[in-house]
Amino acid sequence: MFDVRAAQAKRGAWARIRGVLPERGAPRALALSTFVGQTGSGLLLPVSALFFTRSVGLTPSQVGIGLASAGLVGLVAAVPMGRVADRFGARGTYAAALLVQAFATASFALMHSLWAFLAVSTVAALAERGGSAARGAVIGGMGTGEARVRLRAMLKSVTNAGLSIGTALAAFALAADSRGAYLTVIFVNAAAYVAAALPLAKVPSLPSKEAGGRSRTRRAVLKDRPYALVTVACGVTSIHYDVLSLALPLWIAGHTTAPKWGISAVIVANTVLVVLLQVPFSRGTGDVATAAVVVRRSGWVLGAGWTLIACVTFVSSPALALALLVAGMTLHTAGELWHAAGAYGLSYELAPAGSHGEYQGFFSLGRGVTGALAPIVLTTLCLAPGADWRPVTGWLSLGLTVTAIAALVPSLVRRAQRTGTASPAAASVTTPFPRTAQDTA
Repeated sequence: MFDVRAAQAKRGAWARIRGVLPERGAPRALALSTFVGQTGSGLLLPVSALFFTRSVGLTPSQVGIGLASAGLVGLVAAVPMGRVADRFGARGTYAAALLVQAFATASFALMHSLWAFLAVSTVAALAERGGSAARGAVIGGMGTGEARVRLRAMLKSVTNAGLSIGTALAAFALAADSRGAYLTVIFVNAAAYVAAALPLAKVPSLPSKEAGGRSRTRRAVLKDRPYALVTVACGVTSIHYDVLSLALPLWIAGHTTAPKWGISAVIVANTVLVVLLQVPFSRGTGDVATAAVVVRRSGWVLGAGWTLIACVTFVSSPALALALLVAGMTLHTAGELWHAAGAYGLSYELAPAGSHGEYQGFFSLGRGVTGALAPIVLTTLCLAPGADWRPVTGWLSLGLTVTAIAALVPSLVRRAQRTGTASPAAASVTTPFPRTAQDTA
């Protein structure tokens, strides 16, 4: 006998699943490209340091110097590479960057010296930064306002899912701990970049800046002071990413009674929550004013979460310490979700139309510089040696600083709006992505 209720439940479940997926056509193709590329990146991340030291023969300090140097070159090149995407087309630039990343990654297998490592790492960093700026321009041309921010939020969820799956698969190579296993990871990651470029064929090719007749002066973004101030504010407050990856694991292991497996538990919980909740937390942030308020809110929530995490050092019960860590991590994750959503909206809606590559490249500098300085800041503040009150004071100072800077964002955004450089699309915050004929049938 046909069960009507069961059929209705299945249709309702499928409708909910479709509701969290990107639209068919270009958005879904971009999501597939992101998933494939990030899965390959997640596969390499836990393996790369061991490969460079055990297989290539570099020392840990040489690896650190090489990666830091390449990263700095990539930061400097972010804006010029974004300008290339605007001039010659974002989709083509993004696809070319992925292919260059594939070539550079495969070249790691041929390295046997520090100079070769420096050269290949620099090429990889340039391609990564250029691809990131071009990808931002691709997203910028695929919708406006709410729809664009929703797609960006979905892509962040897809990124986290891909990285998690890739990292889990890397356990097999780590268990084998052989050059053959590491080389397999290298070549699979290179192939993933090539495969990630293929779905871009379904992404429409946007007109270049010159084709659209909207030329702007050189270094336009560098002269846009209001946008630069928003970039700095969002960049500084993005230190929450480094808190999660660096400060929190060391804090749990060295300053709390929580079990060591709690490190993995809270990080996995964060990853799962980001995958599931980034899209819902992004609603409304296609509007500039709403996005600014959301960034301000994130500062308060992050500060509250870090206060709870800091207080764990005074708890003697492992169970209670773990419970407080989970509570603090929940607040931290909420702050991360709101910060990411608000920053996405501001980075696009305050940028002039036709210059998303250049502006996205510049906006990434805020996060890049913060990521470079964060290890020094966090180890000095949150992991200070001595009495417990010293690192606790550092956590509280970090929270107050982030809260204060985030609180300035709405006023900085109002100033940026008064300059009149924001994209005209900001006035239309609900334009959906164009659907294919199959979607509208």
